[in-house]
Amino acid sequence: MKHLRSIVVDILFTSGHVRMPSSRTKEKLVLPEIEPGHWQGEILGSCTVNFGQEVQPGPPRQSVEFSYMIMPALLTMPEPRFTWPGLIMVMAPTPMKTEFPDAGSLFKAHHSPSLSLSLEVTRGQFSDMLRMLEAKRLKDFHFTIEEAHDGSWPVRSWGMSTALA
Repeated sequence: MKHLRSIVVDILFTSGHVRMPSSRTKEKLVLPEIEPGHWQGEILGSCTVNFGQEVQPGPPRQSVEFSYMIMPALLTMPEPRFTWPGLIMVMAPTPMKTEFPDAGSLFKAHHSPSLSLSLEVTRGQFSDMLRMLEAKRLKDFHFTIEEAHDGSWPVRSWGMSTALA
Protein backbone atom coordinates (compact mmCIF):
# COMPACT_ATOMS: atom_id res chain seq x y z
CA MET A 1 0.00 0.00 0.00
CA LYS A 2 2.91 2.34 0.66
CA HIS A 3 3.99 1.93 -2.97
CA LEU A 4 0.50 2.92 -4.16
CA ARG A 5 0.55 6.03 -1.95
CA SER A 6 3.85 7.18 -3.47
CA ILE A 7 2.40 6.69 -6.97
CA VAL A 8 -0.64 8.76 -5.99
CA VAL A 9 1.55 11.57 -4.65
CA ASP A 10 3.67 11.53 -7.82
CA ILE A 11 0.59 11.69 -10.03
CA LEU A 12 -1.17 14.41 -8.10
CA PHE A 13 1.67 16.78 -7.45
CA THR A 14 4.14 16.33 -10.29
CA SER A 15 1.80 15.98 -13.26
CA GLY A 16 1.10 19.70 -13.45
CA HIS A 17 -2.63 19.01 -13.71
CA VAL A 18 -3.26 19.48 -10.01
CA ARG A 19 -2.44 22.59 -8.06
CA MET A 20 -0.71 21.99 -4.75
CA PRO A 21 -2.08 24.28 -2.04
CA SER A 22 0.36 26.87 -0.73
CA SER A 23 1.29 26.48 2.91
CA ARG A 24 0.44 30.17 3.43
CA THR A 25 -3.07 30.03 2.01
CA LYS A 26 -6.14 27.95 2.69
CA GLU A 27 -6.53 26.84 -0.95
CA LYS A 28 -8.11 23.48 -1.69
CA LEU A 29 -6.70 20.89 -4.02
CA VAL A 30 -8.29 21.52 -7.43
CA LEU A 31 -8.92 18.37 -9.48
CA PRO A 32 -10.28 18.25 -13.02
CA GLU A 33 -13.93 17.37 -13.63
CA ILE A 34 -14.69 13.80 -14.70
CA GLU A 35 -15.23 13.81 -18.47
CA PRO A 36 -17.19 11.25 -20.48
CA GLY A 37 -15.29 9.45 -23.20
CA HIS A 38 -12.73 6.74 -23.76
CA TRP A 39 -10.47 6.17 -20.72
CA GLN A 40 -7.33 4.04 -20.29
CA GLY A 41 -6.40 2.08 -17.17
CA GLU A 42 -3.54 0.17 -15.64
CA ILE A 43 -3.85 -2.51 -12.96
CA LEU A 44 -1.27 -2.01 -10.21
CA GLY A 45 0.02 -5.01 -8.32
CA SER A 46 -2.15 -7.83 -7.07
CA CYS A 47 -5.84 -8.03 -6.32
CA THR A 48 -7.90 -9.43 -3.49
CA VAL A 49 -10.54 -12.04 -4.28
CA ASN A 50 -13.51 -12.64 -2.00
CA PHE A 51 -16.04 -15.49 -1.92
CA GLY A 52 -18.96 -16.08 0.39
CA GLN A 53 -22.66 -16.55 0.96
CA GLU A 54 -25.33 -14.46 2.62
CA VAL A 55 -28.78 -15.60 3.70
CA GLN A 56 -31.46 -13.25 2.38
CA PRO A 57 -34.66 -12.98 4.42
CA GLY A 58 -37.76 -14.18 2.65
CA PRO A 59 -40.22 -15.20 1.95
CA PRO A 60 -38.77 -17.45 0.80
CA ARG A 61 -35.55 -17.33 2.77
CA GLN A 62 -32.60 -18.14 0.50
CA SER A 63 -28.84 -18.21 0.49
CA VAL A 64 -27.09 -16.08 -2.13
CA GLU A 65 -23.45 -16.52 -3.15
CA PHE A 66 -21.07 -13.67 -3.86
CA SER A 67 -17.70 -13.54 -5.59
CA TYR A 68 -15.76 -10.36 -6.26
CA MET A 69 -12.26 -9.02 -6.77
CA ILE A 70 -10.79 -5.64 -5.93
CA MET A 71 -7.59 -4.29 -7.46
CA PRO A 72 -5.68 -0.99 -7.32
CA ALA A 73 -5.47 0.87 -10.61
CA LEU A 74 -4.60 4.08 -12.38
CA LEU A 75 -7.46 5.54 -14.45
CA THR A 76 -6.56 8.05 -17.18
CA MET A 77 -9.24 10.31 -18.61
CA PRO A 78 -9.08 11.62 -22.20
CA GLU A 79 -9.20 15.44 -21.91
CA PRO A 80 -7.78 17.05 -19.97
CA ARG A 81 -5.36 14.16 -19.80
CA PHE A 82 -5.21 13.35 -16.11
CA THR A 83 -4.52 10.11 -14.24
CA TRP A 84 -6.57 9.31 -11.17
CA PRO A 85 -5.65 6.72 -8.54
CA GLY A 86 -8.45 4.27 -8.08
CA LEU A 87 -9.85 0.83 -7.44
CA ILE A 88 -11.56 -1.62 -9.75
CA MET A 89 -14.25 -3.90 -8.38
CA VAL A 90 -15.35 -6.85 -10.47
CA MET A 91 -18.32 -8.76 -9.11
CA ALA A 92 -19.67 -12.00 -10.55
CA PRO A 93 -23.45 -11.86 -10.89
CA THR A 94 -25.73 -13.81 -8.59
CA PRO A 95 -28.64 -15.83 -9.99
CA MET A 96 -30.95 -13.12 -8.58
CA LYS A 97 -29.48 -10.42 -10.83
CA THR A 98 -30.53 -10.98 -14.40
CA GLU A 99 -30.52 -7.47 -15.91
CA PHE A 100 -27.42 -5.41 -16.69
CA PRO A 101 -28.42 -2.08 -18.27
CA ASP A 102 -24.80 -0.81 -18.16
CA ALA A 103 -21.36 -2.42 -18.44
CA GLY A 104 -20.44 -0.92 -15.05
CA SER A 105 -20.18 2.40 -13.20
CA LEU A 106 -17.52 4.93 -12.28
CA PHE A 107 -17.78 6.63 -8.88
CA LYS A 108 -15.84 9.56 -7.44
CA ALA A 109 -14.74 9.34 -3.79
CA HIS A 110 -16.18 12.11 -1.63
CA HIS A 111 -13.23 12.67 0.68
CA SER A 112 -10.18 11.65 -1.32
CA PRO A 113 -8.83 12.26 -4.81
CA SER A 114 -9.67 8.80 -6.15
CA LEU A 115 -12.16 6.92 -8.29
CA SER A 116 -13.83 3.52 -8.09
CA LEU A 117 -14.67 1.56 -11.22
CA SER A 118 -17.22 -1.22 -10.92
CA LEU A 119 -17.37 -3.60 -13.90
CA GLU A 120 -20.23 -5.95 -14.76
CA VAL A 121 -19.10 -9.42 -15.86
CA THR A 122 -20.58 -12.83 -16.50
CA ARG A 123 -19.57 -15.84 -14.36
CA GLY A 124 -17.49 -17.07 -17.30
CA GLN A 125 -15.65 -13.75 -17.64
CA PHE A 126 -15.03 -13.67 -13.89
CA SER A 127 -13.41 -17.13 -14.03
CA ASP A 128 -11.30 -16.19 -17.07
CA MET A 129 -10.17 -12.93 -15.45
CA LEU A 130 -9.30 -14.71 -12.22
CA ARG A 131 -6.97 -17.11 -14.05
CA MET A 132 -5.33 -14.29 -16.03
CA LEU A 133 -4.87 -12.08 -12.96
CA GLU A 134 -3.39 -14.98 -11.00
CA ALA A 135 -0.87 -15.46 -13.82
CA LYS A 136 -0.23 -11.67 -13.81
CA ARG A 137 -1.28 -11.52 -17.48
CA LEU A 138 -3.75 -8.61 -17.22
CA LYS A 139 -2.41 -5.10 -16.79
CA ASP A 140 -3.84 -2.59 -19.28
CA PHE A 141 -7.52 -2.01 -19.99
CA HIS A 142 -9.87 0.58 -21.44
CA PHE A 143 -13.41 1.72 -20.77
CA THR A 144 -15.88 4.29 -22.08
CA ILE A 145 -18.07 6.31 -19.74
CA GLU A 146 -21.18 8.32 -20.53
CA GLU A 147 -22.54 11.52 -18.96
CA ALA A 148 -23.08 11.35 -15.19
CA HIS A 149 -26.40 9.96 -13.96
CA ASP A 150 -27.48 9.89 -10.29
CA GLY A 151 -23.95 10.64 -8.98
CA SER A 152 -22.05 8.12 -11.10
CA TRP A 153 -20.95 7.68 -14.69
CA PRO A 154 -22.37 4.65 -16.53
CA VAL A 155 -19.79 2.49 -18.30
CA ARG A 156 -20.87 1.84 -21.89
CA SER A 157 -18.05 -0.60 -22.68
CA TRP A 158 -14.83 -1.99 -21.26
CA GLY A 159 -12.12 -4.37 -22.36
CA MET A 160 -8.87 -6.04 -21.31
CA SER A 161 -6.48 -8.07 -23.39
CA THR A 162 -3.42 -10.22 -22.96
CA ALA A 163 -0.99 -12.04 -25.19
CA LEU A 164 -0.91 -15.82 -24.86
CA ALA A 165 2.43 -17.59 -24.96
